[in-house]
Amino acid sequence: MNKFSKSGMKRDLRIIAPALIFMASINSSLAQSPDPAGQGPEQTQAATKPAPAMKSRKFDEWYYRCTSSEGADACEVAQVAQVTRDGENVNILTLAIAASPALSQGKGEKGKPRLMLTALLPLNVFLPAGLSIKADGKPVAKLAYRNCNQSGCWAQQALDTKMTAALKKGSAAEGLVRLMNGQNVNIRFSLKGLKPALDELQSTAAR
Repeated sequence: MNKFSKSGMKRDLRIIAPALIFMASINSSLAQSPDPAGQGPEQTQAATKPAPAMKSRKFDEWYYRCTSSEGADACEVAQVAQVTRDGENVNILTLAIAASPALSQGKGEKGKPRLMLTALLPLNVFLPAGLSIKADGKPVAKLAYRNCNQSGCWAQQALDTKMTAALKKGSAAEGLVRLMNGQNVNIRFSLKGLKPALDELQSTAAR
């Protein structure tokens, strides 16, 4: 996930999210699997198969990536916010947006496939508070935490037309996280490049 590094934001993140550094002990990435928490025997079997081919393209601050396996493509748009701890980059917020097969019957903006936003944060977040997302200072979505595992805590939200449009039009965003000690932390991330990346994602999913 080093190629998803947000080096231009490191200075701001060191200021606004120091409390997250101590609990972000594991560098994590979003999995293409629909159940990233799955730890069943099928994972051991999958490990013996050849790694799927991955293609990646950068849209400003976002990456559009697809993996091809057994003739099928799985694509997502992703960004990772990081801080520096002991000279190493540590992920504090991983965001990925994908066209969800479960929402295939519903259509989003202008008949395009609906999208699912998945976020991964370190452990020790206050689960009942959820993860609030703002774009240009305005509330866009509130994600409920789905589960936590050794990688961190996962939150998900299906994006409706209004949410998708707000994210596409925005330039800067932040995720509001509440820690177990009651402290609120704002994690800033950029929306630059998200619109063309999502347009490409939805166009591919609609084929």
